Amino acid sequence: MTPTPLENIIMPQLSYAYTLFLSNVIASLPFLLFGIMVSSGLLVFVNEHDFLAKLPRNRILGAIVGSSLGMVLPVGQYGNIPVTRRLLLQGVSIPLSISFLIASPVINPFVIWISWQVLGTHPRLLFLRIFSAWLIGIIMGLIFSTYGDKTYESIPRNSGLEMRSTLLSSGNYLLPSQTSQPLHRAGNLIYEYTATTEIPLTWPKRCLLFGESLIQEFLELGSILILGCAIVTAIQVFLPQGQLLDWAQTPVNQMLVMVLFSMVASVGSLWAPYVINPLMSTFLYGSNLTFLLLSSLIDIKNIGLLFIILRPKIAVYLLIFTAQLMGLLCLALNFYFS
Repeated sequence: MTPTPLENIIMPQLSYAYTLFLSNVIASLPFLLFGIMVSSGLLVFVNEHDFLAKLPRNRILGAIVGSSLGMVLPVGQYGNIPVTRRLLLQGVSIPLSISFLIASPVINPFVIWISWQVLGTHPRLLFLRIFSAWLIGIIMGLIFSTYGDKTYESIPRNSGLEMRSTLLSSGNYLLPSQTSQPLHRAGNLIYEYTATTEIPLTWPKRCLLFGESLIQEFLELGSILILGCAIVTAIQVFLPQGQLLDWAQTPVNQMLVMVLFSMVASVGSLWAPYVINPLMSTFLYGSNLTFLLLSSLIDIKNIGLLFIILRPKIAVYLLIFTAQLMGLLCLALNFYFS
């Protein structure tokens, strides 16, 4: 039976969409899984009191350390989100956690190496990408350091539960108390965890708990990421991306186009240099930097994850402030330094 003309049109489109969806999932899910593994490892295998004692409490120093922490914890984009939640749940300061969330998709060895391989012929753009991400991470950490992070008084202080950060809207799988203490809920928090130092666990039990925490977080965040991949795929199939680039005639239009293009492409911080490299001669430095910076934080897959772990108001503030800082920096480059 020969296919009809309509089938000849639809089937290639479905095949293209399926291939695109798989490529989006494969390019995103490993980073999230790696971040969840690090998050579960911090929960189960790291003594939180010793961990916190080694981190700076000063807000400026904390923001600087957090913005550089990606060199030690190179979880990359998507993986930085569960790790940031774990840091906040472990009691790490807000400036350090937020600066890590913003800067780590770019400030890590793998992204820097890929950027050097692709953008090595444009050293100024390479430097601006790394330095801007590091600096914006520090500034965002300092901005959020003014947030009064209050704990929930409804949780008894002698209950063995750590006070969670009110920046968060969801928690994670908890360590069960050895006294069979029931789990507590606080606001919209789904799970709370018990301090690891108060519950001596054997290594087999720790490994079992690590696996349980890994599965719990992966089911929670992985489903959101896959849904984001499906939305991105639908946009990429039906929205003519080439036409977006044709609208970039002025410095301001170029930036606006790059903002939309970064969200539509959703390639992530690691692959963004490959996408922007063919366009280097067409767009101004500031416009190219806009794509490189926004791809590391503001894409549809990332936004969905942010709204899952952060309170909606905090997520909106985070996205708006970060986009404004990136936009002002790139606009200044377009007008004064290109």
